[in-house]
Amino acid sequence: MGLASTWANESHRWEFLKRLITYGYRCYVPSPAMRALDRLTASVPRFVVTCNCNGRFERAGFSSDGILETEGSYARLCCSAGCSDETYDALAFFGASDVPRCPRCGAALDVAVDDTGRISRLEPFHSQEANLRAFLARHADERVCVLELGVGQRNQAIKAPLMAWAESAPLASYVVLNREDPILPSLSSERVASACGDLGEALVALAEGAR
Repeated sequence: MGLASTWANESHRWEFLKRLITYGYRCYVPSPAMRALDRLTASVPRFVVTCNCNGRFERAGFSSDGILETEGSYARLCCSAGCSDETYDALAFFGASDVPRCPRCGAALDVAVDDTGRISRLEPFHSQEANLRAFLARHADERVCVLELGVGQRNQAIKAPLMAWAESAPLASYVVLNREDPILPSLSSERVASACGDLGEALVALAEGAR
């Protein structure tokens, strides 16, 4: 709501953004669920597709080359006037008292977050999409598990392409863990599974069982 609000001036908005970035990214300590997910997947090739905008997967140990943030990230700033596709490290501007400005046109910088899909033209998000395509192509004929964790079942930006890929990959399986009734890809029963429950509890239990 704060991102969508109209603020009195650029300074007020930047003060809000600094608090948002601090709470959502700068001060983040990986949760037990994130640590468990890292332990469960660290020994195999992995790629994260997330609509979360807080950069927490990288802070939890996941490689930046294996992450696609479909709606951008609080960790990056971009020109509010859209003069270029460049983004900037948000934390680099925390020491300044003034509103951060685009070095190209002078417009205020804002968080590189957008749920309309336009974010994909910006770097590094454009490169993230290319990395995902390369990852899926590289493993298309291998045993791959798409582990869908807590994704809204109407989130077509994530679910639709991953389900379509799993349906086209001969050895892929698809597992959904969610509180909602799952929407599953059209795969044979031995290649698809779902469970309803608490994501954090399930991941921690799986990590303990895998020791």
